[in-house]
Amino acid sequence: MNNPLKGFFYFRKSDRKGIVALGCIAVFALGVLMVLDRMEEQKEQSMDTPVFLEDDHKKPLSVSKKRLHVFDPNTVDSLTLIQFGIKAWKVKNFLHYRAAGKVFRSAEDIGDTYGWTAEDVQRLTPYVRVGAAYQARKETPRFEERKLHQEGQTRSMEPQKFQTLTKVDVNEADTAMLRRIPGIGEKISVAIVRYRQRLGGFHSVEQLREISIVSPELLEWFTISSPAAVQQIHLNKASFQALNSHPYITYEQTKSLLQYIRLYGEVKREETLMSTGIFTKEELERLRPYITYE
Repeated sequence: MNNPLKGFFYFRKSDRKGIVALGCIAVFALGVLMVLDRMEEQKEQSMDTPVFLEDDHKKPLSVSKKRLHVFDPNTVDSLTLIQFGIKAWKVKNFLHYRAAGKVFRSAEDIGDTYGWTAEDVQRLTPYVRVGAAYQARKETPRFEERKLHQEGQTRSMEPQKFQTLTKVDVNEADTAMLRRIPGIGEKISVAIVRYRQRLGGFHSVEQLREISIVSPELLEWFTISSPAAVQQIHLNKASFQALNSHPYITYEQTKSLLQYIRLYGEVKREETLMSTGIFTKEELERLRPYITYE
């Protein structure tokens, strides 16, 4: 049997070098293709398997790009909520809230979870389907009669609506006073009071537009007698909870701010806070009435 390599040495030296070079290039190209193929397999695996950080408050390192499906908020698991882009710490609050006995009868009920925003609820609403077992039970005729009687008594106790335009101090009014404004019922009045508590008071009537269920037409009924009466947060002494619970300060900004103070000392001026890069100029302008440095 002839040795196939024997004829190789009959070529000229320059030809042999060329053949060897072509062989090396072919082997290198084959190796590159194998590496790229392996990397693509790993990428597909990472897309299908979320990897979470040890800190529950951080986002998953990778989120599945599978098709989103409808779900029942009373039975949904944490992975499904993560796939919708909900932060891990919000998912944790949601599961704790549900474990405490909360029943979600509509997509809007999800917004009652601590830390969840109107944007979170809006993102999930098209996919929420509450099962029949969790919807309001059909009431018996006798119970319905009793309920109608109670509702009649409640309506008789409801505050009478203003007949003419009346200015209401948004920082002073309780829910009963707010319900006297045409177009405001129990849900909107409670939402205004809750948001006022989280803010520490309104310094501008326009802030009511930050509440998704408050329509712009309602703003003409409100006034603020003393914008300076808002509660301020001592930036250098506030706890993590005090900072993070404010609507204008995110979880990541809270962590960065406390870390900066720990490393470099107290922030004495707004210029210093701006130089940290933690807040944008617009965010700092919105936050200005609610923070103090001394």
